[in-house]
Amino acid sequence: MAKILTVEVLDFPKEIHIGNQDTTINVFAKIEFHKLDMQYEMEYCLHVFVYDIHDQIDPPIIISNWDESYVISVATALDRKDDFIGEANIIIKATSNETNLKIPVMLKLGSVNTKETYFSRNLKVFVTATPAIGRVSMWSSPHNTRVFY
Repeated sequence: MAKILTVEVLDFPKEIHIGNQDTTINVFAKIEFHKLDMQYEMEYCLHVFVYDIHDQIDPPIIISNWDESYVISVATALDRKDDFIGEANIIIKATSNETNLKIPVMLKLGSVNTKETYFSRNLKVFVTATPAIGRVSMWSSPHNTRVFY
């Protein structure tokens, strides 16, 4: 089992211009691998999710399905729901005890909800790693059926 030791945001802009759709940031992640990971050269899909946090962090629920994993945030406070603004996925292999990664993530920082007022963004990065051997999950498509009385 891998352990994420560090997650840092690099190259973050000092100002965001509304309407500027694409901004690239780099996320630094330091990962430590268990000796069994290295012995079997275990593969992981590393997922990087970036959120604009409003007040308290909405706890994430991770739906793991290798490179199609995604996160559902559960709003727990009476404040606004956190805004999802970008993601990146990379495949990594456990070949050494630790690995340092610099992951580019394309963000939609200048895209805003017109019903909200923005003075700043409070960005947090959530990183999770899905092992090649582990749990996978997926929802079905929604299906509607009629109810008769």
